[in-house]
Amino acid sequence: MVPFQREIHRRGSSSAVPGVKADLPGYRVLFPEKCVWVSSMCACAGGEVEAPSEASALLQGENWEDQPGTSAVRTRIIPNNKRAKLKTCIQKSEGRPQSFQICINITEARQLVGENIDPSVLLEIGDEKKQTSVQEGTNAPFYNEYFVFEFFAYKEVFFDKVIKLTVMHSKMLRSFSVGSFKVDVWTVYRQPGHQFTNKWAMLTNPGDISTGVRGYVKCDISVSAKGDAVKPGPKASDAEEQIDKNLLVPEGFPSERPWARFCVKVYRAEGLPRNNSSIMANVTKAFIGDNTALIDPYVEVSFFKRVGRTSTQKSTAEPAWNEQIVFTEMFPPLCQRLKIQVWDEGSMGDVAIGTHYFDLRRISNEQDGDRGFLPTFGPAWINLYGSVRNGSIGDDTVELNEGIGEGVSYRGRVYMELAVEILSGGSGSESKLGRMLKPSKDAKAGKGVGKDGKTPAGGGGGGGGAGAAAGGAADDDKGKAAAAEVLPVESPPALDADNNETFLLFGALFEATMIDRKIGDKPISFEFSIGNYGNVLEPPEKPPPRSPSPAFRRRALDAPVSATPTSPLLLGEPADAPTTSRSSTPPQRPLIVEGNRYYMHLPLEKQKPCISVLSNWENRAYRLHNSNMLDNIAVLFEGGVASAAELHRKSEPGAEHLLETALKEFCADARSFVAAAEAKLKAEGKSSYLTQLDRKRLTLCRQELESMIGDARSVVERKRKAGGVKEMLQHATKLKQKIRFLVEEPQHTVPDVFVWLLSNNKRIAYARLSARDLLYSSSREARGIHCGKIITLFLKPPGKRVADLSVQAQVDVYLWYGSSSDSVHMLDDLPAGFSAATGGAASSRPPAALLCAEQHAFQLRCHMYQARGLIAADTSGLSDPFARVTCLSHSQTTNVISQTLSPTWNQCLLMSRLLLGGDLQHVWKEPPRVLVEVYDDDALGRAEYLGATVVVPEVRLASDPYAPPTLEYSPIHCGSLPGGDLLAAFELLQMQESAEWSPPALEKQEGGIYTVPANIRPVLSTFRLEVLFWGMRELKKVQLLSVDRPQVFIECAGKTLRSSVIQKYKSNPNFPTLVDAIELELPENEHLHPPLSITVVDWRAFGRSTLVGNHVINNLKAFKYAPPPALPAPTQTHRPPKVTEPPGPSTPPEGLCPSAGDTTMTPPLTDPDFLITVEEDAPPPEEQLGKKRAGEARSTRGRSTKRKKRTIADESAECVIDWWSKYYASRDKRAKQDGSPFPQVFDKALPYQGLLSDGIDSLGKHSDIRVTAANVDRLVIPTSCVEIFCLVTRVGGEPDGDKRKKQKGRGTLDPNLGPATKLATLELYSKELEAEFASFNDWVNTYELFRGKANEEEGATEGRFVGKFKGRFCLYKMSEDNAQDSDQDTDGGDFRVSRGIPPNGLVQVLVRVYIVSASNLHPADPDGKADPYVVLRLGKNEIKDRDNYIPKQLNPVFGRSFEMQATFPLESLLSVAVYDHDLVGGDDLIGETRIDLENRFYSRHRATCGLPTEYSLDGYNAWRDGLKPSELLSKLCRDHGLEEPLFRPGRISVADKVFVGKTCFVHEGEDEPLESYEHLSLKVLQRWAEIPAVGCKLVPEHIETRTLFNKDRPGMDQGQVQMWVDMFPMDLPPPGPSVDISPRKPKGYELRIIIWNTEDVILEDSSFLTGQQSSDIYIKGWLKGLEDDRQETDVHYNSLTGEGNFNWRFVFPFSYLPAEKVIVVSKKEHIFSLDKSEQKLPAILSLQVWDFETLSSDDFLGTVELDLHGFPRGAKTAKLCKADMLTEGTERISIFQQKRARGWWPFAKCGELTGKVEAEFHLLTAEEAEKNCVGRARKEPEPLPKPNRPDTSFSWFVNPFKCFFHLVWRSYKKYIIMALVLLIGALFLALLFYTLPGAISQKIVNG
Repeated sequence: MVPFQREIHRRGSSSAVPGVKADLPGYRVLFPEKCVWVSSMCACAGGEVEAPSEASALLQGENWEDQPGTSAVRTRIIPNNKRAKLKTCIQKSEGRPQSFQICINITEARQLVGENIDPSVLLEIGDEKKQTSVQEGTNAPFYNEYFVFEFFAYKEVFFDKVIKLTVMHSKMLRSFSVGSFKVDVWTVYRQPGHQFTNKWAMLTNPGDISTGVRGYVKCDISVSAKGDAVKPGPKASDAEEQIDKNLLVPEGFPSERPWARFCVKVYRAEGLPRNNSSIMANVTKAFIGDNTALIDPYVEVSFFKRVGRTSTQKSTAEPAWNEQIVFTEMFPPLCQRLKIQVWDEGSMGDVAIGTHYFDLRRISNEQDGDRGFLPTFGPAWINLYGSVRNGSIGDDTVELNEGIGEGVSYRGRVYMELAVEILSGGSGSESKLGRMLKPSKDAKAGKGVGKDGKTPAGGGGGGGGAGAAAGGAADDDKGKAAAAEVLPVESPPALDADNNETFLLFGALFEATMIDRKIGDKPISFEFSIGNYGNVLEPPEKPPPRSPSPAFRRRALDAPVSATPTSPLLLGEPADAPTTSRSSTPPQRPLIVEGNRYYMHLPLEKQKPCISVLSNWENRAYRLHNSNMLDNIAVLFEGGVASAAELHRKSEPGAEHLLETALKEFCADARSFVAAAEAKLKAEGKSSYLTQLDRKRLTLCRQELESMIGDARSVVERKRKAGGVKEMLQHATKLKQKIRFLVEEPQHTVPDVFVWLLSNNKRIAYARLSARDLLYSSSREARGIHCGKIITLFLKPPGKRVADLSVQAQVDVYLWYGSSSDSVHMLDDLPAGFSAATGGAASSRPPAALLCAEQHAFQLRCHMYQARGLIAADTSGLSDPFARVTCLSHSQTTNVISQTLSPTWNQCLLMSRLLLGGDLQHVWKEPPRVLVEVYDDDALGRAEYLGATVVVPEVRLASDPYAPPTLEYSPIHCGSLPGGDLLAAFELLQMQESAEWSPPALEKQEGGIYTVPANIRPVLSTFRLEVLFWGMRELKKVQLLSVDRPQVFIECAGKTLRSSVIQKYKSNPNFPTLVDAIELELPENEHLHPPLSITVVDWRAFGRSTLVGNHVINNLKAFKYAPPPALPAPTQTHRPPKVTEPPGPSTPPEGLCPSAGDTTMTPPLTDPDFLITVEEDAPPPEEQLGKKRAGEARSTRGRSTKRKKRTIADESAECVIDWWSKYYASRDKRAKQDGSPFPQVFDKALPYQGLLSDGIDSLGKHSDIRVTAANVDRLVIPTSCVEIFCLVTRVGGEPDGDKRKKQKGRGTLDPNLGPATKLATLELYSKELEAEFASFNDWVNTYELFRGKANEEEGATEGRFVGKFKGRFCLYKMSEDNAQDSDQDTDGGDFRVSRGIPPNGLVQVLVRVYIVSASNLHPADPDGKADPYVVLRLGKNEIKDRDNYIPKQLNPVFGRSFEMQATFPLESLLSVAVYDHDLVGGDDLIGETRIDLENRFYSRHRATCGLPTEYSLDGYNAWRDGLKPSELLSKLCRDHGLEEPLFRPGRISVADKVFVGKTCFVHEGEDEPLESYEHLSLKVLQRWAEIPAVGCKLVPEHIETRTLFNKDRPGMDQGQVQMWVDMFPMDLPPPGPSVDISPRKPKGYELRIIIWNTEDVILEDSSFLTGQQSSDIYIKGWLKGLEDDRQETDVHYNSLTGEGNFNWRFVFPFSYLPAEKVIVVSKKEHIFSLDKSEQKLPAILSLQVWDFETLSSDDFLGTVELDLHGFPRGAKTAKLCKADMLTEGTERISIFQQKRARGWWPFAKCGELTGKVEAEFHLLTAEEAEKNCVGRARKEPEPLPKPNRPDTSFSWFVNPFKCFFHLVWRSYKKYIIMALVLLIGALFLALLFYTLPGAISQKIVNG
C-alpha cells in the first residue's frame, strides 16, 4: 500500500467530511479534493450489495461530475455486515459425463510439399482415427469428405482433447507424414457457433521446425453438446481464395505464428501424502500392518497431446527434481490448458496424487506490442487437491486426483516455473538453447508415462531431443510424436528464511444444525485446516517456526505499519507457538432438533468454541490483496447491474438511470485501482520476491481497467442512439465477465481452507473456502469478502453424491485469516454481545471460546403461502409436496398437498423460544438464516428431495411498532438445477415476558394449523380467465392403453375449469366446445399471480379416469389481455377526392416529376396515397429468355472478352432457366448479403425489395429522385394523416439518355451485376420456419404434456413426453362496469379469446412436400458413408422413397416432391425422416424432423403457400397458389374484417392505404394493352405487415433448413434437410401443377487438348559414354477425379535441349454441372460396390511431364494444374512463359467461356520452373463432339501430322543401330576407322605370324 493510502487509513475515527459514513471505526477522509479517490479505495469487499444511492460519487472531470442531486463525497464502502452475502443455492450438482459430437469436413488441400505425392488426411481425436480417401499424383487434392466423432465424457476431459489433422503420403509399403495441424476442442468450442467454417489449417512438421509451412488443409470443424444447433456453412472451392487471410486460428491471432519453446521447470514438492496408495502397498499394509511405505513421486506434464515426465524420486514425500520439460509448439498455441500431474510410481501401476491446470490466458496477454507478454509463471507454488489423504482407492478417488470434479482435500504443492521462448527460426535457436541444456541423468525417465504406460517421456536426456527431432520422419508413430524433452535445470536460489511468515487462521463455531441423525449417535467435532496445518488425522512433519521479524514485513507490498503500540497476539515465546494451534472443536454429542427427528444440532447457545491454526507460508499476500481489490470492484458493479436488470425485467422506470450510475461508479473504482497499481509499480522497484508475472499482471490489470473505463463511457454516451437499456445491459454483462476474469490470481500460493465434520475419527463431510476470501488487510477494499464475517456453510460428503439432499450439516462460523502480526485485529468485526472467554485481544493467545453476554427469546413465524414450478417426483408427472423449515434448533413441516406441482399451503409455521445470542441490534441487522427444503411425500419410502432455498427473516423488535412482512418469491434449487419458486414471508418476533407488547394473534383452523394472516396474504381481485380449448395432439399410450376420451382440467387459484370431453380421439381430436371461462380471485400484484396448471385425464370404462399428463405455466403475464387497435374506418369515408384526368400530362404533387417519355396510365397522386410501383413487365417466360440471350450473344460476339465478366448463364447457350436457376440465384444473393460489410443496410432495405430489384430501371417514369443505399431511410416521409412512400427510379441514378437505351434493350444489365436476365429469387432460411415466425403461435399456443418422474438423466424429457394440448388463454380484470357485460358475452358466445379464431371442424387439405437436399448427414455405414432416402409420414399415410436412395453420399441432392391428401386435425403432424438403405437387415434411421402443419395452416402469417417475389403465369416461376394475388388480397381483407380492396386503374386501395403502380401491360403479339391487377396485388401482399391493426408479415416463397434428430442420440444434430411444404384447402380452386425440382442432370462435355511442343524441360539423364545431358520426355494428363482416364503422349527420346515435339491429342469426356461449377464423377468405389457413387469435384486439369526410363521407374519432372474455370492465359511464345504465371494477380480465363485457348504454360516442381508446354484447348458439348468426332493421339478422324523430331529422337533399346550411329559413330568416327585399320592390320600380322612358320617348314620339307 502506498504511504498516502496508509495515512488516510490510520487517521482518527470521526468523519471530517459531510456525506461520509461515520459508523466505520478507524477511517476518516481528510482532504475533500481527494474524495473520489477515497470513495473507491476505501470500499471493502463482501456483504450485501446495496443499490447505489442518489448521492453517488461521480467521475473526475468530464461532464459526468456536475450532475444534479449528487453530493460531493460518497465513500464506496459496502456496509460492514457481520454475515456473508446470502446464497440461496446450498449445494451444486456434480458434473456428469455427457454426449458430445465433433464434426469435421475435409474439403481440400493446397500447396502440399512433395513431388507427385498421393495425399490423404488422417484425423485423430484421442484414440479414434479416421482417414480420407487417397488422391493420386497431386499437391492440391480435393476431398469434400465428412466425419463425425462421438464422445461421452466429462466436460473437463473432453475439452482437453486434441484434434489432429495429418496429411499422409501413402506408398505401397509405408506412409510418410507431409505435415500436421493440431487444435484443442476448447479452442473450437469457444468460437462463435462452436465452429470454424471454411478455414485453412496450416500444416507444419513439429519434429523439424526449420522446414516451415508444409501445406494447407481447408476444413470445417464444429463441436456440439446436447442441445447445440450447428449452423451448416457453404462448402465451396474457390480458386481465387486468399489462404493467408482465412487461416484456422481464433480471431485476433496472427496469421504467421512463430515456433516457441515452452519450458516447464519443476523444482520440488512438499506436503505430499506420505503413505503409498498403490495396490501393492495396500496389500502389504493389510498383511504386515506397516504403514510407513513412502511414495515414489514423479511429475507428468501434458500439453497439446505431448507428454513429458520427470525422473522418479524414491521413498520421499518432499522430492526435489530440478528438471525441466520442454515442448516446442507454435505460438500462440491453439491449446489453452497445460496439465500438471504428480504420480506415485508403483509396481502394479502408477497412481495419481494430484492435478493442476494452467490456463494460458490467465498468465499471458495477447495484445500487440509492449502491452502484451508471453506466458510466464513463477517460480511459485501450485497447490494440488484431490481425494482425502488417508482414503482408500476407489473410482471417486481416482477421478478426483486426476482433476475431475472438486478436490476434497489438500494433496501437497509443487514449486515450479513456466517460461516461453520464441524461436527466431530454424536450427540456430535450437543449437543456442541446446548448449545451455545438459542431458538428463535419470535412466528411469524412459519408462512409460502414466497409468497405462502408453507414452514414453522422450527417452530420457538426449534421447528426448532426438525423438522430437525425428518426429517428422514418421509422425504416425504415436510414441515419437508425443515425446517432449526432459532436461536438468539449476535449482532456484534458496529462499531467505525471512521470506516465510506465520499466519493465523482463527474461527468460532456459532451454530451447527441439520446434522444427519445417522452420524449424531457419537460425539462430533469440526476440524479447520489450511494445507496440512490443522489436519488432525495426519499432522504436518514440522511445527511452524516462530514469526519472522517485523522488519521484513514492512517490505511487503500491502503490509501496513501499525500505528498502535498494541503487540500482536502471537509474538510470545517460541515454546508457546505450537500449543496455540487448536484446529478442531471439542467433541460434543448433538441433540435432536425440535420438531424434526431427522436432524440434530449442537447446543452452542452460551459458549461458542473457537479454533486457531498457525501455518507457515511465504509472504505473498500482496497478490491476494490485489485480487480482493478487483473483487470488491466486481461485487459493487455486479450489484448495480443486477438491480438495474431486475427493474428492467419488471418494466419499471429508473433502470436506465441506475445502470448509468453503476457504470459511472465502476469507472471511478477502476480509476482508483489504476492509480494504486501505478503507485505499486513504482514502489516495488526491483524486489527479489516479485516474479515477472507479478509485475506483468499489475500492468495487465491497469491496461484492462483503462480499456473497460473507455468501454463504460462509450456505453453511457451512446445509450440514446442505440437499443436503450437492453443493449446497455448486454455491454455491462461483458464488462462483468472481463473484470471477473481479472480477479482470479494464478499464483495464489496459499492453499484453500477446509472445514471437516469428524465423527469417530472419520471424515464425514466437508466445505471448502478460498483463503483469499478470508484474508485480512488493513484496507477494507483489499480484505477478503468473508474475512471477519459469519459464514453459513453446508457441509457435503466427499465423492459422488446422489440426487437427494446430501448436506450433512449446516454450520455458522466466524473466520479470520491473516498474518500473526495482524492477529490483534481478529476480533475487530466480532458481532456485538460476544466476548473472548480468556481475555480476548489483551491475551497472548487466541481465545478458546466466545461467551455470549446476553440471550434473547424470539418467535419465528414462517408464512408459507405457495410454490410454483416444482420438480415432478411421481410417475404421474406430479408430486405430493411439503416444505420443511429449519432454523437453528427448531424445525417445522407444512401439510402435504397431493398431486400438484404448484401447491398452495396457506400455512403459518410457528417456532417459539428461539434463543439468539448477541446484541439486539446485531440480531436486527443480521438475523440467522432460515433453510426451507421441499420434499415429495411417498407413502412407502423416504420423502424425495425436490429442492431447497435459504431466506432471511424480517426482525421485529419489541421496541418497534409491528408491521406485517411482505410475501416474496425465493428461488428453489435442486443441486445446480432450478427447482421452482417459493412464495413466503418470514418474520422473527422478539418475545418479552411483560404484557406490554405481544405479537398479533394467528387464525387457527382444525387440526391445530395456523393460516397465513389476512394482512400478509396478497390483496385479491376478481379476474376472468377465458380458455380456448382447441384440441389434443400426439397422445401416447397410458398404462398400455390408447387415450380415447381425453378431458382437460385448467386449475388456477384453487378453481378448476373443465373442458368438454372428446368423445373419440381417433376420429376427431378437437374439443366439441371451443371456449369457456372462469372467474378467479387473483392478487392485484401480477408478480404474485399463482401458476396455472393444465391437467389431462382419460375417461375409461365404469367411470374411471386416468391421468395422462400435465403442464404448469408459472407466469400468467403473457395472457394479459391487450385490446386490439381499432380497425381503420371504411375507405369510403376517407377516400381521396376524385381526380379528373386531363388529356394532357397531369401535374403531380411537389417532388414527383414525370419524365418526358411517360406514357404509363398512372393517375396523379394525392397526399393520402401510399405509393408503390411494380416493374413494367413480368419476368419473361423461358422462350423469351432464350431468344433474348441468343440475341445478346450475337450482339456481343465481336467484343473483347476482357471487358465483360461472363457468368454461369453465359457459359452454356443451351442452359435452361428452371427452378434450380432460381435456387442458385437466391443462394448467390444470400451469400452477397452475408458477406456485405453493411448488413444493417440490407435489413432496412427489405421493405423496398421490390423497389431495389434488378429491374428497377423501369420505374424511371415516375420520378427523377436519386436514392442510394445511404439515404434509403429517407424514403418514408410522414405527413399529418398517413405516410407517403415515394418510389424512386434507380439506385445511384444515371443520365436520361442511358435510361432510354436501357429501356430499349430490357433484360441487359451491367455485366458486374449478375445474369443478363432478371431471375426471380426465393428466401433461404438457415433454420426452421417456426424460428422465423415465432412457432406460428399467433392463433393458439401448444403446450407439451409430461408424465413420469423428472430427473437429470439424458433424454429424460423425451421419455416423459405424452402429448400436446392446443389452446389459448386470455386473462383480464373484472370491473363493476363490465361484470354484467361479461355475463352477456358468455351467454351470447362472444369471448375475447376466440376473436379471429376459425372453427375447429375437419378440413380437407392437399399437401405437397418438396425435399431439395440434405447436408452433413450422420454416417450410418461402417465406411463412414450413408445411402440416404426420404420417408414421409402424415397420419396413416406413409411414402417411402426407398427405390430412389442415393448411394454413398452424406450431402445428397434429392430434388423430390411428394403429394398427399390430409384431413386436419386428424393428420396434422408431418414427419420427414431420412433413412439409410441397407441390403441386409433393416434400414437405419439417420434422423427425422416433425412439422405441425395445422399451426401453419391456421396462422395469420399464411404459411400455406409462400408468396413469390414476382407474378408469372408459366415458366420456372409460375404461380403455384389456387387463388390469384387479387383474389388472395380480397380473401385476406374479408378474413380480417376489412372492406374489400378497391381496384382502380393504376392503384389498389386497402384500408387507408392507396397502392399505386402499373396495372396495364402489353403482351407480345397483341396491340391492345390489358388491365391486370395481379402484379400490384402481389406487391400489396408483400407489404401486408404495414396494414394497420391487422397487418403481419406473410410467409414468402422460401426454403427452410430443418435439423434432423434421432431419439437414440437425443439432442444431437444428425444433419440438416432443405425443404418446403405447400398446403391447399380442397374447398378452394385447385392449385397448379407441382414444381419440378428434379436434380439437374449433368451436361456432357468433351475437352480436347492438343499437346504441340515442350521447351526448356530439365534434362535428367546423362550418357555414360559421353556424359551428355538428355531426357526422354512424355506428357501425362487427366481431369481430377477421372484418373482412370489418364492419357499419355508418346515419348520424345533423347531430347538434348529440353525441346519435345508431340502433336498429340488428349480427349477427355466428362459430365458437368454449370451452376455449381463441378464435374460429376459416377463410379464404383471398389470391386464389391453394388452402386455407383456420385462425387462432385472441381474442374481441374493436371498435366505432368515425365522422363521415360526403360529399366526403372519413370522420373517425375514437373506438373501444372489448371482450374478450367480460371486459369492464366497462355503465353504467346515460350520466352514469355514464366513460372509466376500461375500466381495470383494474373489475368485468368475460363474454358467454359472461351471454348478455345492456346498458348504456353509452365511446368513446376517444388516451386521451380522445370519446363514449358505448348497446348491447345477446345471444349465442346457432347452433342457437338458427336457431330464433329476426332481421334485420340494422331488417329482418325482428323488425324494430326507426325511431329518433326530430330534424328536423335529414338529409343536405344528398340533401335540399337541408330543409337550406335548417332551416339558413337558421329563422335568417334575417326577413332573407329583407325581402330578398324589397326585391327585389320593386327589380324593380318597375327595370321602372318601364325601361318608363316608352317609355310616355311612345309616349304623346306617339300622343297
